[in-house]
Amino acid sequence: MQIPSKIGQFKRYISSPSSMKYGYYYESVFTLPFSKENKRKVRVWLPEDYEFNNPDKRYPVIYMSDGQNLVDRYLSAYGEWELDKTVHKLMKEGLSGVITVGIDCPKTPLERTKELCPPYKPRNMVFKNEGGKFVSYADKYVDFFANELKPIIDDLFFTISDKEHTAVGGSSMGGIMAFYAYIYRPDIFGFSLSFSPAFFFYSKNRWKEIMDEYDINVDKNGKLFLYVGGKEFEKIFLAPTYNTYTYLLKRGFTNEQLSMIIDTSEIHHEAAWAKYLNEGLRFWLKNL
Repeated sequence: MQIPSKIGQFKRYISSPSSMKYGYYYESVFTLPFSKENKRKVRVWLPEDYEFNNPDKRYPVIYMSDGQNLVDRYLSAYGEWELDKTVHKLMKEGLSGVITVGIDCPKTPLERTKELCPPYKPRNMVFKNEGGKFVSYADKYVDFFANELKPIIDDLFFTISDKEHTAVGGSSMGGIMAFYAYIYRPDIFGFSLSFSPAFFFYSKNRWKEIMDEYDINVDKNGKLFLYVGGKEFEKIFLAPTYNTYTYLLKRGFTNEQLSMIIDTSEIHHEAAWAKYLNEGLRFWLKNL
């Protein structure tokens, strides 16, 4: 099989050294007009059984934040999710491969927070622009995924484009973004992979008020996977994530639609998220 060096504007990326063992990696630079760091790399990882000349073989897609951390530790800013190895193992179980689209985070931590924070002012935190007002780009960020990036990905790669086969994922700030994207754009995302989500940005009551602004409906929103640890810094993520889980149960989510894993021995790190990525993806893929 001939592997193309370019698919549309995406160029194949091969690095040495690399910790990626499976699949194919493509990348391109996009402009995010709402961001101060507006030139951003978008990375597309294709599973190992991807057939470049067979449009009849198609795949579900997950869109993720912090794309530099997904499959190669030599590219990562913090650590690696080992996504290629996880998808390889799931394919050995007979599940579908997954196309993963990751967008690199801004280099400035505050800009990353602005980009991934839902458009509601957090407690005890001040994000100010020159006018002294709270700044968040998460709605624009999610709309970029849904309105601009997804049509390009569906056009260039062999995807299954309906919402049931379209997911959003992330960790920490990316975790709360993934949850927000799921309730904000249920027309696009039928599954959310929300790891160590920063729900603690809001009080329990305020976060419930925010969720109540959206029509979170079990038939409309599809499936959701939550993970949280409980050691060191990760402790502050535990209660708010569990509270969100119980809220969704009250809204009518069943065990077939909602899953949560708690591991109080794990810290806030990609190694922990890599450990449970297989559980999250399996929960999504097992009935597709």
